[in-house]
This record gives sequence, C-alpha cells and structure tokens, in this order.
Amino acid sequence: MLHVILFILKLLGILILILLGLIILAVLLVLFVPVRYRGQGSYFEKVKGNMKISWLLHILSVSVRYEEEVVIAVRLFGFRIMRPKKMDDELKEAKEIMVQAMEIKEPETIKEARQLGQDVKKTVQGEPLSREPVQKEIRQTEQTEHISWLQNFYNKIKKKLIHILEKIKYLYRKFCDTLNNMKEKKDEIQAFLSNSENQKTAKLLYRQMKRLIRHIFPVKGHGNVTFGFDDPALTGQALMAASVLYPFFHKYWNLYPVFDESVFNAEGTFRGRIRLGTVLIIVIRMLLDKNFRVLLKRWLR
Repeated sequence: MLHVILFILKLLGILILILLGLIILAVLLVLFVPVRYRGQGSYFEKVKGNMKISWLLHILSVSVRYEEEVVIAVRLFGFRIMRPKKMDDELKEAKEIMVQAMEIKEPETIKEARQLGQDVKKTVQGEPLSREPVQKEIRQTEQTEHISWLQNFYNKIKKKLIHILEKIKYLYRKFCDTLNNMKEKKDEIQAFLSNSENQKTAKLLYRQMKRLIRHIFPVKGHGNVTFGFDDPALTGQALMAASVLYPFFHKYWNLYPVFDESVFNAEGTFRGRIRLGTVLIIVIRMLLDKNFRVLLKRWLR
C-alpha cells in the first residue's frame, strides 16, 4: 500500500514538474522570441501597401493589405482562423445601422392631416362645389407644417449659436486662467528642473526611451521618394528643408527632386522585430528608480 502511495506521489511530482517546465518554456518563448514584422507601401496617385506580423516561425501570423480597402487575415499553424475582414464593408454596415436608428419619422399629426385630406378628396369626388373648403383646409395644414418646420429650424440654429458662444466664453476664461497661473507654473517648473534627482531621472528616461525607439523601429528598410513643384524655387526650398534630416536616413531613403513639374511618388519596404523581454526590461529599469515612481504617482493623480 505504501509503495502505491509513493508511486502516485512520484507520478504527481513528475506531472507537476512537466507542467512547470511547460509554463516556464511558454514564458521564455513570449519574452525572448521576437515578434517580426515586414511590409511595403507605395504611392503612385493611389496608396497601396501590405504588412505581415509573425511570431515563432510563423505559427501565428497576421497580414494586413490595403488597396482601396483594408483586408485583415489571421493564421494559426498555417490555417486561417479569421476570414479576411473588409473594413469598408463593416463601415457600410455600421452606416446603414446608424441611418436606420436615426431615421426621422413623420409626425403623427401631419400624417393624420394628410390622411384627412385624402379621405375628403375621395368623399367629394363628383361634387365640384364642395372642393373649396377641402382645399382651404389642405392649405392651412401645409402652412402649419411649414411654420412648424421653420420654428424647429430656428430653435436648432439658436441652440447651436448659444453652444458656440458658451464654448468661446469657456475658452476665453481658460486662457485667462492659464495666463494668471503662468507665474506660479514658472516657479514650479524652475524648481522641478533645478532638482538634482529630477535631472538624473530625466537623463535615465531619455536613455531608456532612446533604447526603446531603437529597438522597435525597423532594422532594415529602403525607399525612394520623387517630388517636385511647378516652381523650381519651391522645389529647391523643399530639398533644402529635407537636407536637414537627410543625413539621418540617407542609408535607407533616396530623394529624387524634379524641378520642371509637379509630382510626388514614393515607394519603400521595411522590416523589424520586437522582443517583449527587452521592452519589459526597459520598463522595470524605469520602475526601479524611486524618484520616477514618485513622479509617476503624482502624474497619475
């Protein structure tokens, strides 16, 4: 009997160890296996593009394609688990639902007046002398309907104008309050910036944000941009403005200015990866800073 109990306990221990091993393996996969993305796009009078996101040897993948409409497809182990969604169709369905929900029904009083006119017309057929009172009643009904519509329109315009005036008044008061509080804010900002602990936290935040941006941005990419204006001087000014940033991305993008016509074409590809573990390490590094936690709590309040 004791041997049976020990065997069962041993078996349970092995199962628990296997389960823990699978959990640890899953956590490690999520943290250290990168999510890879790649895509391409172009603009030649129309915008076209596609992007694919995959994880763990394409076990899970999401593809997005845009060409006049957005199409999304999700695959697991190569099998499609979601049929491609056309965003335009969903927008059309939502629009139809909104139109049906917001459909303005004709007032019952107007319906009754019109029905009365129709009934009277039917009853007086063949009696031309009795048509004048009926036509007079119909004209009065139409005048009442027109006056009611004008009153509703006037009320809507009045409410809209009152709302705009109140908004302007609120913005003016807010602007005045901002001006009045600028001196107090100035002293607080100067005190915040002069604090040595805040300066250390700001430097740490700058380094970590730089590391995060460098990690999530594409590691490979290439593109071509052709642009120009009818005025050569304007093209030269645009090229001068682009030359300020061009040293930072000259390895990935080529610029082709055109000085004799108005044109803009672009095409490019990109590829990158994101590791959740790296992002988590950056977040933990910031949370370990005591001063950052204090500032974060103060900001969340």
